Amino acid sequence: MRRSLVQNLVLLAGFLVCLTAVVRIQHRNLEKVKLNPPFVETWLLSGRSGEFLKLLALRYDLVAADFLWLRAIQSFGGRGMTNRDWKPVYNMFDTITELDPYFEAAYTFGNMVIGDEGGRQREALGLINKGMFRLVKQYRLPFEGMYVAHWQMGDTDLARWYGRVASKRKDAPDWVPRVVAYIEVKAGAYYIGFDRFISNYLQGLDANEFPIQQIAISKIQEAIDRWNKDYLKRALDEFTTQTGRLPRLIEELADTPALQDYEVARMSKFVAAVEKWARAMNREYGIHPDLLKNLPKPSKEDLEAPLPPNTATKPGAKWEDLRNEIFRESLVRQKGIPENPYGSPYVINQTFLGYRWAKVDDLFMRETERLDFLKNLLNGVRDSIRDRKEMLGRMPKSLREVFYTDFNTTEPYGGEWIYDPATGEFRSSTHPEM
Repeated sequence: MRRSLVQNLVLLAGFLVCLTAVVRIQHRNLEKVKLNPPFVETWLLSGRSGEFLKLLALRYDLVAADFLWLRAIQSFGGRGMTNRDWKPVYNMFDTITELDPYFEAAYTFGNMVIGDEGGRQREALGLINKGMFRLVKQYRLPFEGMYVAHWQMGDTDLARWYGRVASKRKDAPDWVPRVVAYIEVKAGAYYIGFDRFISNYLQGLDANEFPIQQIAISKIQEAIDRWNKDYLKRALDEFTTQTGRLPRLIEELADTPALQDYEVARMSKFVAAVEKWARAMNREYGIHPDLLKNLPKPSKEDLEAPLPPNTATKPGAKWEDLRNEIFRESLVRQKGIPENPYGSPYVINQTFLGYRWAKVDDLFMRETERLDFLKNLLNGVRDSIRDRKEMLGRMPKSLREVFYTDFNTTEPYGGEWIYDPATGEFRSSTHPEM
């Protein structure tokens, strides 16, 4: 008993000696920080510092990790990342997580310090990766990796990988697959995104949660819209290559190779499939009437088509069980211009044709969107004319006098701009009433 007490006292004395040395080193370096405008790291830890500190901690690994954690917060809060070498900082968080492998906050905070503040996003993801394979039942770290990869780095493929890992973790909330589905659609994985949004919608039906149904329907529309516009963009590129000119109407794209015998999801087919299964399951509705009124109406043939063979609903069946059937029934092979999931046909906005920087959402839109765009454009030019009139004390003689250069903006419908210098009236030839 006495021998054991002596050993413990020796260990305690050794620990106090080491702690005293550490505090003195810290104090000395803190004084250097105060004298130096650039940041000087107060813990110049090497890549093998974790192994070394494990020996010095004398099995008090968690205590040492907590001490280093407090020092990391002080260090970052005091000077930020200005003029800081990222490697010692990385080693600090790497050492903390060696001493305490399950210290989740150290992984996420380290990622923020090195990545968001230090600008070394890929190096910061090394901490996320390290923690992700240690905390194997928690979704937070891979979800953090997905956020960084997509919104900070713009690496959609890497974000998809993190997202899939996060959605399979045991503690992943229901909304995680929805965020992952959004990234799948952004990455062009339309089949996957559409399938997951269908799942979200059916879960909302099973739970009788209208907000979930509403969000899922909007995401299904968005997925189909992006899917359609991807084909339309390919068709536009093929048309300009073949003809050497830009199209005047979207119907000119119908005969391009990209729009021949292609598969896509159709919103009206989705509506028909859900409504048919609602009747088969004796449910009041498959799509809430408030949502249905804003969706394209399915054809009578689609609504009356028989259910797929060898499918039957069992008592107490859930909507989620019908996910595969509804997904398959929503797909269609077709040729020509795809159906707009918002109920209004696609049109081309001539204003953005020919510009490389134009986004696909600027090129292809609904008629209501193109009309709103024209209204806003007319109002903007008219405001500029009024401002210029006040400056000159008279009506501008031309649009060049208003904008100090030729007015080269193309009319959205492909028409002409009409300016009357006598009255200052500015109109569009396609919509003179506006």
